[in-house]
Amino acid sequence: LKRVRVSRGLTQYDLSELSGINLKSISLYEQNPIKINKASAETVATLSDALGCDMEDIVELKCI
Repeated sequence: LKRVRVSRGLTQYDLSELSGINLKSISLYEQNPIKINKASAETVATLSDALGCDMEDIVELKCI
């Protein structure tokens, strides 16, 4: 999430304003990236729409 946000030149506050997602939630997702995997699909979709990217670009994928 942070990588995509920064590449778009946005602050956490900017993303919060664009997406309507609480600033604390965005901060939490960036501090502990695994948390975004537990977010609702709606939240991930909202964030990806605000960032202009695919949902897969902001979730933390692990290969087993």
